Amino acid sequence: MKKLPSTENSYAPLHEMAMAPIRSRMLMAGIEMGIFDELTGFRPAGEIAEAIDAHKDNTERFLNALVTIGLVDKKNGLYRNRPAFSEFLVRRSPTYLGELLQMIEHMCLEPLDGLVGLVKDGPSSTTGQNDFASAELWARATRYSAAWVTGGAGSLMAGIVGELPEFKGFRRLLDLGGGHGMFALYFVDAHPSMTGVIFDRSAVVAVAEEFIREYGMQERLSVLAGDYLTDDIGENYDFIWACSTLNFARHDLDALFAKVKRALNPGGVFAALQDGMTHDQTRPAVMLGHLGDSMREDRDLSFEQGQIGDAMLRCGFRSVRSRTVRTPMGELDLDIARKDR
Repeated sequence: MKKLPSTENSYAPLHEMAMAPIRSRMLMAGIEMGIFDELTGFRPAGEIAEAIDAHKDNTERFLNALVTIGLVDKKNGLYRNRPAFSEFLVRRSPTYLGELLQMIEHMCLEPLDGLVGLVKDGPSSTTGQNDFASAELWARATRYSAAWVTGGAGSLMAGIVGELPEFKGFRRLLDLGGGHGMFALYFVDAHPSMTGVIFDRSAVVAVAEEFIREYGMQERLSVLAGDYLTDDIGENYDFIWACSTLNFARHDLDALFAKVKRALNPGGVFAALQDGMTHDQTRPAVMLGHLGDSMREDRDLSFEQGQIGDAMLRCGFRSVRSRTVRTPMGELDLDIARKDR
């Protein structure tokens, strides 16, 4: 008689992985239909179905499923957003994340549709790639990605930077490759008098100008258009900030960091918030978002942990202090370099 199988291991993690796309699909469908906009207070399924012009019974089934995955509460047959997520899923909220989450789906998940082929055959000439030369693409991505800053990262980093002993003495900030400029807005807002410049390509800083006007910061923040790899970035800065942009300078960090050092006043501070791969390039998990693009384009722009700090020291900064920061989107490395006085 054949012996029945027996195991001391559990396949529960594998089952959870297989089921995870269901949760993601439901979240994205809810955002697309605007269903969370209708759930700011307890309401019956019939009202929700009417509001979004949907099938009543299937709307109720969908709402029950949203309860199952923890996005919606249900009480006495009525439905409401979970308070912890409502501000991120309601369009009129200043911390709305819907467009950012849709961008993540487009840029991180869709490139994996042909994953088996990419692994077996490698990139092909017909593989669709993001047109990173497109000003329109950059501007749209810039506008949507501001949500990760307003959704918590801005306050987090303003708190960390605000604790630097030099912070109160900062007079002028440069947000290098700053895109939407939201970090600069948070830093300036936390300081009584500091002014700043947001430096990026022309199509991108146009978006930053929109946010500057929206938050009434025209007297304290301005923009400068250019390519920081080849153009002058200005001078007389006390604090230079770079977030998730140094990948474009990965081939020649020393040249860029020498330019940054020259642009700083004596005693100035340069801070970079970037990816930092650890455990033989297997962590942190946030880097999975770049897997599809790196395989399709046959290139890897990620940094090893410590690579940025080492480059800062090579370029003559007096000291470098590094730490790992847990952001809402995952772990990133913060390297803070100081110039001699």
